[in-house]
Amino acid sequence: MGILEDGPNGGFRGKVGSVYGYNLNGKCVIRGARRKSTKPPTAAQLAHREKIKLSSEFCRWIKPIVDFGYQFEETKNSGRGKFQLAQQRIFKNAIDVDATNKPFINLEKVQVFVGELMSPEGVQARWEEGLLKLSWIPNPKYKDSMFKLNLAMVSLDREVDLQMAIADVAQGECTVNIPVFEREKFDYHVYIGFWDTYHGAFSNSTYCCVI
Repeated sequence: MGILEDGPNGGFRGKVGSVYGYNLNGKCVIRGARRKSTKPPTAAQLAHREKIKLSSEFCRWIKPIVDFGYQFEETKNSGRGKFQLAQQRIFKNAIDVDATNKPFINLEKVQVFVGELMSPEGVQARWEEGLLKLSWIPNPKYKDSMFKLNLAMVSLDREVDLQMAIADVAQGECTVNIPVFEREKFDYHVYIGFWDTYHGAFSNSTYCCVI
């Protein structure tokens, strides 16, 4: 089924008869149905598919964080949801290859929150006496109490953890109790980001360390 855009004389999106309509860089485009290729995939095509699969599986693993961290990005991108936006960003920016040319998610390059605010700088994180100690350089632009700090922790082995508005950005440091650590100890990758709770905006996340 096709959907008319801009009235009866405008373009359309979707399938009408044997043709498909879509918008490409602001222009209405139509094409015929694609035919399945009979050629075997090239090495580059196989690598591309593997990266897509890898980014998709990773986004499903951290979906609670993606749903939170990409919520404002979704409002600026009509037609693409939080999951698709996160998958695209991870595919482009956070996949490396190892010595055997096998792709993997580089967790230091992952952005779990995305937005227009300036990202935290001078970040440090350490595990001390059963508590997570965080510090960052306070940004003078974000001294109002409406600017909060968000925390995300990602493990490839166990559940992810998301804690929102754990401190005012102006504080420059905070201590967080992580309930999951009271049960079992695993390696967790730590990310923090700023949140304008009044206007609804995030910063890109900053990777802290693995604890």
